[in-house]
Amino acid sequence: MKESGFTLIEVLMALTVFALITALTYGALGTAGDGFKLLGEQRDMQEHASWTGRQLRSDLTYLAPPATATGQTQTAQTMAIRIINDNRGENELDELWLQVREPGLNGISQVHYFIDEERGHLIRETRLLLAKESIEPMRWDMGEASSWAVDILDQNGNWRQDWGIQQGTNVWPRGVRVTMKRDTSTVERQWLVPIQYGVEL
Repeated sequence: MKESGFTLIEVLMALTVFALITALTYGALGTAGDGFKLLGEQRDMQEHASWTGRQLRSDLTYLAPPATATGQTQTAQTMAIRIINDNRGENELDELWLQVREPGLNGISQVHYFIDEERGHLIRETRLLLAKESIEPMRWDMGEASSWAVDILDQNGNWRQDWGIQQGTNVWPRGVRVTMKRDTSTVERQWLVPIQYGVEL
């Protein structure tokens, strides 16, 4: 009776084909894995940017008039909106200060957007304007950001990087433009938010 089976050459051929298929599959999965990782990073960036944009629009929608008594001198700290401009080469580390009547809170909050340079993240801080100095502001991490540039559209249609006391009078801007970017991405996110007043107070 004749015995059936595989010869040594057939086994070696099968092993070679199997090893070749395994190597090709691993290479394809490795590339796909890198793609999935990149997609995950892009998704996180989009989610953070979307959250930042929604929060910024909300704050500017509820922008409050300056909290000063009649006849009281206007100062930078009582401005409804002001910018501290900080350009450093390719990156801008501007600060945006707002007075906001946040929904659900009594009183006016002072909202501060800035970049935490140690961590490279955009931070939003808020505290009630009349709260004691000892009360810590609430802080939100808005995600990774290497540049945060703020421009104000004035009544003459000019974009300005300075905004404070204008000739002794507090003036509402017509709009705010914010540009944000991350070190890990060449894509910039930009928001153009109109201010409903655009008139002198």
